[in-house]
Amino acid sequence: MIDPAPIYEAGTAFWKSAVLFAACRLGVFDALEEAAGAAALAQRLDLSERGTAALLDACVALGLIEKAGDTYCNTQAADRYLTRRSPESLRVALEMQAATYPMWMRLSEAVRNGQPVITPRDLLGGDPELTRQFVVGMHQRALGIAGALVDAIDLTGHRVLADIGGGPGTYAVLMLQRHPGLRARILDLAPILEVARTLVASSGVGDRIEMVPCDATADDLGNGFDAALVSGLLHRMTAETSQRILRKVYAGMASGGLIAVSDLFTVCGGPAMAVLFGLQMLLTNDQGSAHEASDVASWLAQAGFVDVKITPLAPPLPHTVVTARKADAAP
Repeated sequence: MIDPAPIYEAGTAFWKSAVLFAACRLGVFDALEEAAGAAALAQRLDLSERGTAALLDACVALGLIEKAGDTYCNTQAADRYLTRRSPESLRVALEMQAATYPMWMRLSEAVRNGQPVITPRDLLGGDPELTRQFVVGMHQRALGIAGALVDAIDLTGHRVLADIGGGPGTYAVLMLQRHPGLRARILDLAPILEVARTLVASSGVGDRIEMVPCDATADDLGNGFDAALVSGLLHRMTAETSQRILRKVYAGMASGGLIAVSDLFTVCGGPAMAVLFGLQMLLTNDQGSAHEASDVASWLAQAGFVDVKITPLAPPLPHTVVTARKADAAP
């Protein structure tokens, strides 16, 4: 018999997402910071007892909640990532992801005409509230991979980091916290930087960060930096635009400088998350995709960089970092 399990699993995968999103929206994880039974929790949250019990048991089955007897409590992961009080909370990012569900139901439409099903500029300043949610969501997602990314990029001895398309500035902040002698410039669209300023202000390193309004696709990136980070930017760009940005980084970078390009790149056709992310770009952007890491490495070499290396971050993270160096000036 040919196993139909992969088909069935794909067809019902949204059930799991619906459980997670509903539990977040109803405040289940916040309420279960103190263990409780289904009846008590239903009363606390003004929910039906039948529905609460069914949702809690589904969360248990998904490994989000633990159950002992008739009492439920959060797992360690839920306490860390799904409660509002946690500094590592992913709630805003998940709410943004939940809002994309109707968009994914229009995937066949996007595939047919090759156009996004939302207005891309709404996320990039056109709608102030959506922009705020987008930037905060980026910050929360970035915290999830920040430690691995910072470990993968050694900026020891470097002086000025250009964080191009730096969004909320999460990575720049962590790089500066790791390297006390480093300064940073965050280059991004002005509406995004307005939100980022609030996040950076409480970082403890804000006095070493310069905010530079910039459209990397059209504007000059400046010069005088000896390190550059291009993270989560190229997936919104075509191959041609990506190459143009990398050439501009090369032109502005000091000799001996280091560039790190991080994203959900595909490597030999995977991982699945990166491939699916490419579809999300189809739904939300009028260009861009999940580029192949080997292509990015080739673009860096063509721009003039040397010592190009591809480093996948440790599982379960699906991200890949491509690093390269601008050769030292000839004596």
